[in-house]
Amino acid sequence: MNWKVLQVVWLSCVLTTHLAIAQSNPITVDIHQITQFPKGNGPLSLVWQCSVSTPGLLEGHFLITAYDGNEPFGQFRSHDVALHSGYHEVPMMLPSMKVDNPFSEVKLRLSFITSDARYDFKDPYTLKVGRLYQRTLAVGVCDPFVGNIPPALKTFLDQLKFEAISPKEPVKFDVKKYKVPAYFANQREYFAQPLKLNLKTTSIHLQPEDYPKLPVDCHQYDILVITARGLEDMESRHMKAILQWVRSGGSLCVLTGESTGSNQLEFLNSLRKGDDGSPLLMNSKGQIDFSEENQVLLVRTGWGRTVILRQQALENNSLTADERAQIPFFLWKLRQSQKDFYDQEHHWDEEKLIQEYFEREKKENYRSYSAYAISDVLSMTYRPIYTGGMLISDLMPAELQIVPTWVIGIILLGYVLMIGPGEYFLLGYFKIRRFTWITFPVISICVALFAFVISDYYMQSSHERKTLSILDLDSQGMPVRENEIELLFTSSYQTIETSLKSGLFSPLKQSEPGRGFNSYNTQQNATPELVGAPFYQGSIPTQYSVYQNMPQWTPQLNRIVNNYPQKELPEFNWSAITADQLNSEASRGKLINRVKAAFGEDAVLLIYKGTSDGKPKRFTYYLKQSLMANPLHAGGVTALLTMIHRPHTQYQVQSQEQVCFMDDLCVRQQQGLFQIVSQTSPAGGTNYEDLSILDSTDPRQWLVIVYVPGNEQDTIYRQFIVSDF
Repeated sequence: MNWKVLQVVWLSCVLTTHLAIAQSNPITVDIHQITQFPKGNGPLSLVWQCSVSTPGLLEGHFLITAYDGNEPFGQFRSHDVALHSGYHEVPMMLPSMKVDNPFSEVKLRLSFITSDARYDFKDPYTLKVGRLYQRTLAVGVCDPFVGNIPPALKTFLDQLKFEAISPKEPVKFDVKKYKVPAYFANQREYFAQPLKLNLKTTSIHLQPEDYPKLPVDCHQYDILVITARGLEDMESRHMKAILQWVRSGGSLCVLTGESTGSNQLEFLNSLRKGDDGSPLLMNSKGQIDFSEENQVLLVRTGWGRTVILRQQALENNSLTADERAQIPFFLWKLRQSQKDFYDQEHHWDEEKLIQEYFEREKKENYRSYSAYAISDVLSMTYRPIYTGGMLISDLMPAELQIVPTWVIGIILLGYVLMIGPGEYFLLGYFKIRRFTWITFPVISICVALFAFVISDYYMQSSHERKTLSILDLDSQGMPVRENEIELLFTSSYQTIETSLKSGLFSPLKQSEPGRGFNSYNTQQNATPELVGAPFYQGSIPTQYSVYQNMPQWTPQLNRIVNNYPQKELPEFNWSAITADQLNSEASRGKLINRVKAAFGEDAVLLIYKGTSDGKPKRFTYYLKQSLMANPLHAGGVTALLTMIHRPHTQYQVQSQEQVCFMDDLCVRQQQGLFQIVSQTSPAGGTNYEDLSILDSTDPRQWLVIVYVPGNEQDTIYRQFIVSDF
């Protein structure tokens, strides 16, 4: 009986202690995410919903650890906050994360830390993210959503989804239509499995409080739609952020209402700046004057796309089927080679892609022909560019040297002589051979230390980082966006800090940039992930610092996307470059002289042009004669232009096609989504997808590139030009 009483007393004490601890926690936190299906390679926005039950101010910061199973993505320390008693919302943005689990989620461990105490929340919070093997596209809709959405508007939003302009999934095809070798005949049934796109488009409804305030906020969407009601509620900061995002490559659809304010009209005209059309005018009723023949305005805004149409045209169903179909074709930036088929069927041509696959297989003697390769033909999953590893070769410090073979040979020979005849005769001379068990390990340790000193001498470098800065310009020479890809490489173990202001930071894993090649144009072995998860401190993306623990002699690539270009342009008249000038060899010669005068002889001029057959032309001009004579052995200056064989499938079967990193950076030609589109909206994630711009199947498009190598920074200037013809 006494034992039972003791058990009850013990249990009461435990429960009382637990209740006291729970009551002593002055803050409870919940997590809110705008959507359960965020864009796969974009930043992640969330809101911490806090309830504070303390009489005074609760001052401290949040500490979040993001992980998926055993894989950590990083730690995030928020800015300092002071919370009074009541309800608070603390917004936060995290960099892009992708996982390989069916739930598309990562776990967040949360703590709130004050100067006196630390409050840990035991249960992890769930954050929805993208998946590695499924592409998630997002259409953001800016609208107050007061009342029901008009049926016509809902139908229009459904037609904007990528699935609406794609063939019905799964796609079936008959292998009998293609000339397949006889020894595959008995496997046709196995190979003729339905093809899946591995793609999903979601609509994200944005209330006025969720409208983008910075361009990086728009990186969470592939297309932004502003309804007439949403346009009325927009403030200047929202319109400024969206305009900059569109100019940097985003896709925007604006539905105008019955009346438009002066700020809204100025915003619409800013979207059309650079377009040959006249400014939008308002009639006596305050309405924008649309032409009866053209109720849809398709405009190129910088590197992006804008569609402007009156919402009433949707509600009155006054748009033709062809006019409606042109809107998603334009906003998703489909390749010109798809246009003829799309105009007839209002979706892209999957048969053409399958036919091209079998033509490639025939050229390669069906070396990669298998069920896995065929099932991947129409897959839209994320893929690293194969030439990305060349960027590491370009940014590695020039003073870095590998220990020569003859030095290693001398060290080994000396070691063998010391532990062989040297030790034997010397110890025998003094008659102390019984101490071999001491001298042998001592000699081994000394030689190992000497070898370490020699290797450190050859590989020592004060270099900590080198950057490739990519500055993109519109046809008028105005900067639209700036990307930096930074290489960290240290000669000792240390923590490197990177400070950012108004930008987005993403560490690149070794597998994401692609595998590199050595000087003999053979593959380098893929290195394991040696750099740990980064630590973020501050307010992302406005002002914060990132800390990375760098192992010795381990390269690490980071990508930094700046909201607004901050790099000063050299004295060069970019607006004077026209398509007519680029189309003439004599005029290109004059351009070469201008580039040499402005950027120096070390610069390299490249000009890309789309063609009707889909194989882009590239004109390369090495301004220094020594580079022109032997461009592949120029001491690392042209690492980004070194041609390598690209596999025509993701299974690394090498094809005869040769490409360089600059080709993949500007003109995507690989499989997947870029078989259909030429460009994606800015994302700032852990790949280079959103840096591609040129449609290789459009003869009207030109891309002018000036590549300027430097000691601490290489710079790429890119100007995008679309001719009228």
